[in-house]
Amino acid sequence: MAEGTLTPNDPETPTWGWKLDFGMLKEAGEIRKRDPKAFRGAVLTFFGFGGRDDGWILRTMRAHPTGAAILRERRPLPPGILEPSLLADLPEGSLGRAYYEHCRHNDLDPKVISEESEKVAAEIPATPEHRYVYNRTRDSHDFWHVLTGYGIDMAGEAGIIAWTYGMIRNKAYLLICLLNATMCTLRGRPDVFRTVWQGYRYGRRSPQLLAVDWEAFLARPLEDVRAELGLERRPDYAIFHMADAPGAPDELPPPSEA
Repeated sequence: MAEGTLTPNDPETPTWGWKLDFGMLKEAGEIRKRDPKAFRGAVLTFFGFGGRDDGWILRTMRAHPTGAAILRERRPLPPGILEPSLLADLPEGSLGRAYYEHCRHNDLDPKVISEESEKVAAEIPATPEHRYVYNRTRDSHDFWHVLTGYGIDMAGEAGIIAWTYGMIRNKAYLLICLLNATMCTLRGRPDVFRTVWQGYRYGRRSPQLLAVDWEAFLARPLEDVRAELGLERRPDYAIFHMADAPGAPDELPPPSEA
């Protein structure tokens, strides 16, 4: 079967390495000019930057005892990750409660973000493993904000995306965090490049969070979870808000202390 005729869910879709797609990037740029918050522009940017660069993380998960089982079974994230209200009654200070408070404080709806992003991602061919890893990473993003301590400001997003690159080695995340830092620099914040470098080094030192089965951790104290996993607190950085990121509310609240 020719590559151009593959359907998005075809199990025979080849495992892609990293490659740029300038057509996607051009479309993403045109969308961003019209509406900087549009999910389609953000998702096309990711895949245009080579978002199927999953070879390293797939090999890593297959070699990890828990990660291999998660990947083989396509084990879903706990329901509360996409519906944080399910975690509202967990104990104060627990990981799940902190995540709920993070989403409430920042007016985030992870389920909407996931569904809107998936509308675009579903158009792009992938093996079942590729699609699973992409979905698990995407849907974990705000959850990882709580675990690492990065905020949802532009500098915090640059830091956590660089951290994600350090942890899973998908080069699309590297290019996105560099683009983010460049946008911040053009607005007078060149220090965000330092945040990116620190985030990358932090990610390289971090445990492989894609290979964690989170259900048993949600009711436990956040600091205990970090300690058990060996996850350091993120490096200090200077917050920088910019309200034109996809999914950002019209008025950003002050940062929480999760």
